[in-house]
Amino acid sequence: MGHTILRAEKICFSYNGEAPTLKDISFSLHAGESLGVLGPNGGGKSTLMKIIAGLLSADSGDLFFDDKNLKDYQNYPYEKFSYVPQNSELNTILPVKVSEYMEFAKSLYKNISSTEVDELLELVGILHKKDSLISKLSGGEKQRVLLARALINRPKLLLLDEPTKGLDSNGQDQLLGIIEKIKSRDKTAVMIVDHNINQIIRNCHKILCLNRTYHWHDHRDLLTKNILEDVYHCEFEHLLIHENDLQNNTENSHSDHLYCNHDHDKTPDPHNLLRRKK
Repeated sequence: MGHTILRAEKICFSYNGEAPTLKDISFSLHAGESLGVLGPNGGGKSTLMKIIAGLLSADSGDLFFDDKNLKDYQNYPYEKFSYVPQNSELNTILPVKVSEYMEFAKSLYKNISSTEVDELLELVGILHKKDSLISKLSGGEKQRVLLARALINRPKLLLLDEPTKGLDSNGQDQLLGIIEKIKSRDKTAVMIVDHNINQIIRNCHKILCLNRTYHWHDHRDLLTKNILEDVYHCEFEHLLIHENDLQNNTENSHSDHLYCNHDHDKTPDPHNLLRRKK
């Protein structure tokens, strides 16, 4: 196991003094590891990512980058990580090519060569679209460009908020496969927020379950259906039905599972179900 890249100790946060959005959240993430963040809408997942990215300040608690307390840094260590926020979109109105977009990103950093940029585009499988207009790319291709942009500074920590949103299961598998390559090549620590429970459990070493004041954090093999039911406040079987709705973009895809109670005769073990669905 690599050294600790990110560690959080009892992070608390509330918006405008209201009820806590996050309370006493603690976890750790090592080099080359991936941490999947699961939880219902309004559970604090994106808020946590914004705190780590420096866009919000925690009310209390400590964050450590490279075993150094964030409070001890003279400036926020932006060079240590890259953040792709939820609903991040490329401007498709301007007639910009992939190569031009990446060239602008390269200009923000020193000692990044055009050859390295091409290697990044090849790594994410988009080099063949280098001279294409971004407006002509598919959703999955745009996500790959955003990922290449996020990797241009060779971050120690990569923060991804719903990177597979809007992609079909094929596109999700491909994108998560690219992330595996990145972890292997650079020993990058990756933190992913996603609604796709199956994908997160299959592809992440550790899981962090958030529901405001409730959290669970450990190796994925220790995650049980009871933990997921407690976090989402509904039975696991219904939760997976909801997940299928999200993937199929049904009219119910935006229903909130923060407080829902549905009775089912049986609730399957998540790991058995995942093996059947592979």
